[in-house]
Amino acid sequence: MSDTFQDFSTFSQQHAKANFSEWLKTRSMRHWDNMINHRFTSDMAANTLPEDVFKRYLYCEHAFVRSAITIFSYALAKAPSAGDQDRLVSIVYTLATEQDKYFRETFRTMGVKYIPLTPSSFKGKAALLRDGAVGIAESCSFLEIISAMLAAEWMYLTWCKKAAIGNATGVRKSWIVLHVTASFRDQVNWMIHRVNELGMIAPAEIQEACARHFSNMLEWEIAFHDAPYDTT
Repeated sequence: MSDTFQDFSTFSQQHAKANFSEWLKTRSMRHWDNMINHRFTSDMAANTLPEDVFKRYLYCEHAFVRSAITIFSYALAKAPSAGDQDRLVSIVYTLATEQDKYFRETFRTMGVKYIPLTPSSFKGKAALLRDGAVGIAESCSFLEIISAMLAAEWMYLTWCKKAAIGNATGVRKSWIVLHVTASFRDQVNWMIHRVNELGMIAPAEIQEACARHFSNMLEWEIAFHDAPYDTT
């Protein structure tokens, strides 16, 4: 049987050093590869992303970052330990300050008048990520929320590490660098650690739910990054 369809129990029996996060990624490898090698990530690394595409991306990405504050706040409310609470408070603070500052400064640099988006402003492909991720946060467990967001954060760290040695300059380079800082790496590593700890002892049905959420997030990310190229 292909790894893509294995349950975690079978996967861990066949892989001596298996952990839950690697199983999640293995189950979603097609989507993972498609997102890591997306046209957007390639254009960013090569510094060939058209400015109008980057503006449309930033406009929706800023709004999604504000949604991520909501998502991680749900995780905070459901956190099983004080350590988890402390980490999530830090994540929410960083999203509301460091990342928000990047957007506002970049909009000024690019001469873009910022008009805050509301959830109803997301349409088509761009709406899938926000609606799907918030839906998971509202209705699912702490482990499921962190597994879903790990797909997005781990994916960003991976493609940005590769893009950081590319030809990007200016605000594009700044966006890449924001996702390879020591603090962002620490955040992703914490998420991997907690997903591994909790996922490996979770009931099989929760493990499968985490795999679905991880895969769905990558699918939604692909659609989200397709959207800025669509001018129709």
